[in-house]
Amino acid sequence: MFNSLTLAVPDKGYLISFLSIIFCLILTCPSFAQPASDTTTTEYREAPDFSLEQADGTTFRLSEYAGKVIVINIWATWCGPCRKEIPEFMELQKEMEGEVQFVGVSVDEEGWEAVRPFEEKFDINYPIVVDDGSVFDGYGPFRLIPMSFIVNKKGNLEYVAPGRIPKYKLKPILQELINR
Repeated sequence: MFNSLTLAVPDKGYLISFLSIIFCLILTCPSFAQPASDTTTTEYREAPDFSLEQADGTTFRLSEYAGKVIVINIWATWCGPCRKEIPEFMELQKEMEGEVQFVGVSVDEEGWEAVRPFEEKFDINYPIVVDDGSVFDGYGPFRLIPMSFIVNKKGNLEYVAPGRIPKYKLKPILQELINR
């Protein structure tokens, strides 16, 4: 009377692969900048200071930019999304000069050997440094790159933007912080 009904159940390997792909897609979705603290308070932690050498031998010190909005961008030369956001950061640096300061912190394992040619090729108009572990210690761990930390004029970490943050999302945040 009853015909047997067989359900097609995917094998475990297929299911694990499918779930892995979904997990990766969730992690790589365009992300929105999030406040650095929970939404129940307006108190933010002080941005850890750091000093690192730039390609020309001068030292970049975060504390020397007190009173400006600062974007600390963690990146690497091999990172595709990083390569996409750097030109937009260069545009914003030019547009908001004097009020906003970008700094690119490379996490390339090859250090200046990889970073220097990249910086020269793209003629980056804001300071680039190579992390010696001090930025990682103060801001890490970095679960992905790019990762941007936005510091307000009081020197407090106010936003964290995991993943690529496009200009059209970043500019209003920076403008709001400038106008405070």
